[in-house]
Amino acid sequence: MRLVNMSFFHDGKQWIARDNKVEVAASSLADLDGKLHEALRELYSPSEGSRITVNLDFDYSTIPHWMIQYHPYYMHRRLEFDY
Repeated sequence: MRLVNMSFFHDGKQWIARDNKVEVAASSLADLDGKLHEALRELYSPSEGSRITVNLDFDYSTIPHWMIQYHPYYMHRRLEFDY
């Protein structure tokens, strides 16, 4: 199992997930997940039956500081992609 740590944010139009190797964008979180699944397949070429786990931490620098107190746990996601 491979573990990938990424950050994500919303730019007002779309969700963006990125790290130092890959960046994907989509208008919904469901579409972002699908694009991320395919981007990681291309990047890592996982073998059949393997899994890539992605920790997505929201980039709080993209929202006003006063809002953080209302969402300290809301914007963290863990995805598991089976190949």
